[in-house]
Amino acid sequence: MIHRSKFLVIVDDSDELNVAIRFAAKRAQSTKGGVILLNIIEQFDPQQWQSIEEIILQEARDKAQEKLQKWSKVIHDLTDIVPEVIVKEGIPSEKIIETLESDNAIRFLVLAAANSEQPGPLVSLLAGQKAGKLPVPLVIIPQGLTDDSVSYTHLRAHETSLH
Repeated sequence: MIHRSKFLVIVDDSDELNVAIRFAAKRAQSTKGGVILLNIIEQFDPQQWQSIEEIILQEARDKAQEKLQKWSKVIHDLTDIVPEVIVKEGIPSEKIIETLESDNAIRFLVLAAANSEQPGPLVSLLAGQKAGKLPVPLVIIPQGLTDDSVSYTHLRAHETSLH
């Protein structure tokens, strides 16, 4: 069985998510690969909220599914690719590494860096403290990359892979 290469994108509420989605979708299209969208519901202290824990978790799951469906539609409209969508609950860095380790077809983790002094919490954590634990390369896309630049970048990379 032939496994197509997949690009993992973490779906959160960051402003820079749009550029990571576009980049991963275009790269997947040019390589005949796929996209996985992962949303992580962060853990909270269950002792404090025990009586309403299930209600809070269900609302978080519903919100996660809404986000994933929104971005899934963006990818499909842009490339005709139907991405896989995953919701996990726990510590983001652990769930990201767990997802990468559970699917051998994932070739790249794609994140976008914010247009500010700090690139964002996930980029800082995964490119710094957790970088050595990642089983695949981390691709960091600058937030300011335009649609034309994303298209040019993926075309240029595709041309290079053909030589």
